[in-house]
Amino acid sequence: MLYHQLCDCLAPLTTTPRQIILALSGGLDSRVLLDLLAQYCDQHPQHRYRVVHVHHGLQAQADQWAAQCQHWAEQAGFDYRVEYVELDDALSIEHAAREARYQALQQHLEPEGLVLTAQHSDDQIETFFLALKRGSGLDGLAGMPEVRPLGQGLLVRPLLAQSRASLASYASSHRLNWIDDPSNQQTRFDRNFLRQHWLPQAGARWPGFRQAVQRTQRLCAEQSSLLTRFIAPIVENALSDSGALSIAVLPQEDPALTHALLRYWLKRHELVLTYAQLQALIRDVVYAKQDANPCLTIADVSIRRYQQQLYVVTPCADLSQWQGELAPGQPLTLPDGLGQLHLLPYEAIASGLALGRLTSSRLNVHFEPSGLSMHPVGRQGRRKLKKLYQEAGIPSWLRRRQPIICDDQGVIAVADHFVSQSASGQQWRLVWQCSPIQTTE
Repeated sequence: MLYHQLCDCLAPLTTTPRQIILALSGGLDSRVLLDLLAQYCDQHPQHRYRVVHVHHGLQAQADQWAAQCQHWAEQAGFDYRVEYVELDDALSIEHAAREARYQALQQHLEPEGLVLTAQHSDDQIETFFLALKRGSGLDGLAGMPEVRPLGQGLLVRPLLAQSRASLASYASSHRLNWIDDPSNQQTRFDRNFLRQHWLPQAGARWPGFRQAVQRTQRLCAEQSSLLTRFIAPIVENALSDSGALSIAVLPQEDPALTHALLRYWLKRHELVLTYAQLQALIRDVVYAKQDANPCLTIADVSIRRYQQQLYVVTPCADLSQWQGELAPGQPLTLPDGLGQLHLLPYEAIASGLALGRLTSSRLNVHFEPSGLSMHPVGRQGRRKLKKLYQEAGIPSWLRRRQPIICDDQGVIAVADHFVSQSASGQQWRLVWQCSPIQTTE
């Protein structure tokens, strides 16, 4: 039954060959999934398989566990990797370990690849009560989805409908060994407290209790899906090209709808706020005074308002000292994930800023606008870049992330925004792009 469950889950996701990664902790659940995946690999050799063990370093036996997982993975014929991680001290151990685990797994994930984890229905029930304790809404109470985005691929939980008892029965009948993590017995962790004490007592007192919780989760998931179908078009139509949300779409007279719209928009940025945080966002950012520059910071992410739009701002590097050289036909890779700059013949591509004859075969590129000015095409006289950025509606936190292109005489362009009067023409195209460009050749 478990193998058929795995096949049914993967069937719609594997119509073409793709990468499949198993997150192997070595515990009962992932050990069973490893055995199932070995059978699946025999029947479906067209995929690219890998087993990854995340070494948190939290237990004295952690090195032994990594070696044991390697033995099992290689015995099953899989490529094996171990990832060593350090936990964020600002988070709880459970939260920090989970975040570090997913970040480590993403390092191995190819586009459209799948990461398999072994959560089961008992984990799902525990998740329901942890969400209830936090005062979560429909999404939280609905629990873990079977499939969700993860980086450039998908996180898949193929055993989510199965109980831990069924996994234990499978392991026993197939004579599998697994690792028992002693921390699973420590009831100072909320999940372990539920697992060891509260849920067994509740199940003994109320027969059918677990089935009732699962039914509630299904209902919450259905209602959340219906709400999303209503909310999504409203939010999507209110987004700018950069993903900012227009405040005009938030009805001040309808707090419930405002909450739903904000939660959906934040979820697009993988942010989940508590009720108190959401109230602070509305009070201190959305409806702050018009002349204010409001900001709400959650962990290392900021939510800011600029020109009646909301932005999610993530940490970025200081680029004030960075410099690069741009030459025709030689892409320049920009720092901090800002993509590439291309200088191409004008006729080769239909988009990008148009430039005329260059005074130098190599142009200087940097991000520091302080003290610089230029005479933009179509404008009267020179203007400070700071003033031009303001007039163009570039948010303050993005102004030092705009590539500035200079020749020996000064600024000739700001990528995607301005070209100087002296550099205007139709000989070259300046293209700033994060994805591969399509030329007309």
